[in-house]
Amino acid sequence: MDQNIDQLLKDAEDAIRAGKVDQAEQSFLAAVELEPDSASAHYGLGSVAMQRDRLDEAFKSLGRAQELEPNAVDIAVNLAHCYHRVGNRRQALIQLQHATKFCKDDPVFCSRIADFLLSLGEPPAAIQLLSRLKVLTPADQIILARAQAGVSNWREAVNILRRLNDELPDDSSIANNLAVTAGKLRDFPTAISAFERYLRLVSPTAEDYLRFADLLLMAQQSERSEKAIKHAMELGEDGPQIFVMQAKVARLDGDYVKANESLDKAIQRMPNHGEAWSMRAELATDEQLKELIELLSKQLAKLEEIAMLNHQHRGLLNYALAHMQDRIGDYQQAAKSFKEANEVQHLFLQGTNTVYQQEHVTQMVERITKNFDRDVFDQSDAKLDKESRAIQPIFIVGMPRSGTTLVERILGQNVQVFNAGEQEAMEYVAADFHQKTMTGKLADAIDVTPHQWAELRKLYLEKLPEISKPIFTDKLPHNFRHVGLIHKLFPDARVIQMHRDKRDVCFSIYSHAFAPGHNYANRWEDLSHFYDECERMMAHWSSMNSPRLMDLNYEDLVQNPSHYAKQLVEFCGFEWNDSYLDFHQSINKSFTFSEMQVRQPIADKRIGRWQHYAEYYPELNND
Repeated sequence: MDQNIDQLLKDAEDAIRAGKVDQAEQSFLAAVELEPDSASAHYGLGSVAMQRDRLDEAFKSLGRAQELEPNAVDIAVNLAHCYHRVGNRRQALIQLQHATKFCKDDPVFCSRIADFLLSLGEPPAAIQLLSRLKVLTPADQIILARAQAGVSNWREAVNILRRLNDELPDDSSIANNLAVTAGKLRDFPTAISAFERYLRLVSPTAEDYLRFADLLLMAQQSERSEKAIKHAMELGEDGPQIFVMQAKVARLDGDYVKANESLDKAIQRMPNHGEAWSMRAELATDEQLKELIELLSKQLAKLEEIAMLNHQHRGLLNYALAHMQDRIGDYQQAAKSFKEANEVQHLFLQGTNTVYQQEHVTQMVERITKNFDRDVFDQSDAKLDKESRAIQPIFIVGMPRSGTTLVERILGQNVQVFNAGEQEAMEYVAADFHQKTMTGKLADAIDVTPHQWAELRKLYLEKLPEISKPIFTDKLPHNFRHVGLIHKLFPDARVIQMHRDKRDVCFSIYSHAFAPGHNYANRWEDLSHFYDECERMMAHWSSMNSPRLMDLNYEDLVQNPSHYAKQLVEFCGFEWNDSYLDFHQSINKSFTFSEMQVRQPIADKRIGRWQHYAEYYPELNND
């Protein structure tokens, strides 16, 4: 009997290797009939059922196999796959944890399970499992790099992939992973170089060039991005995203006619493309609004289709409709559309367990203000070398939609100033600083050495894209959290803190689609709380009485630009002339919501805009 079942199992395995799944299934069935308590037979039968997507049968056979051999790693892994396919993440993880107990340091299973854990959003568990292996294959190292990226340890991820790239320069997979990971780190020189290598190592597809165009656009290299888009089109790419990319480049170059033509093509190919509609609404002429509102309203009315859309497209469609309704003065319908858009965004945050936590933000503000107190500000500045002293960043901070883009464009009129836009470099420095202080690798701010500040300053500069001038702006609004760090890293830096009426700021944020990281943006109570904490933190920095910090009210600037723009320019060390107010006449690439506004002269028409919506959003009257 044993010989017969062994032969049946061998026949089944041979059939699987030969691709004869039907024959393999018959052999496994015969083995189960011959020996009902054969775990191998039940495992094989369940695996075939899983392969054929007959999951009820797979659960039954694999479950029986696990009853017979509870410590078998392969059975647990396949059960995890079955649970994953039916959307039961919790049970999938339970099975993987079970498999992890018994796989010891088996290189095959450790690698497979780590990769699976990573796909389920468990990078720490993947890192821990891979640590069992004495030797990591290149494939293992790629998994490890992805896992490190999954815990936001982007630098370590890039270092792993860099080493692999040096060891295996002809491996296209490594080059591709390095490009993606370095791009996440905003290390664009490394990302672009790696992607160029990837393109040389493969026969590039249209999708490859489309991805390259996206990377180049992120790096603010719009001319090269346009060339990559052209290559993608030459290879037959004709989907909606290629035309959205084309429109982005045209918009940044100020060619709105070409941008609209590209967006119309994107919408023709995918009528529910949220990003295309969002840009189309932004660039629509007054004459086009009525027709576009009617067309988009019809799309949104198709509830059966909408149910199939992801949150991003659905949210953007509603934002786009709301903006066009706002432009024609239909504030009641616009309020309804804005509310729908924000509810969609909030549902996504709930589904990903990333909703705004007021207490966490309050604790963050208290931790930072305590760590960077007057004693830290009163410390003598570290002596900088000549190269560091030549670098003079200007940080423009505050709430989003508070006028940071306007200030940057005014300063950018000076030929000495490079407008770098919203850079995430200080975010990475702050995360690195916080991690090291929490783990004891760095002392609190008061005890950090000049050498350690220099290392952090170097990290910031490494994360910037190529900047052609020593004086440059960094207008990432949320850097209001890091003014203490800025003070220590760049003794000569200027910091401009922007303030704007709470109701206008909160409504403006509510009426735009922000990335999930702005998880305060979709609920009035969260917007109010975040605004208050932002103002509390900026008040703390102001109380330090630093001569390198300026507080500027948006309303003052737009109502009396000659006076307050002059103060701004002179604060930054420049000589005033009236050309600073002519920024709207120059074409300059802007990568934010405020792009269209800053290509117009300064005007105060956006002050008090919230009043149009006070009737529909009573929360605005509470502030």
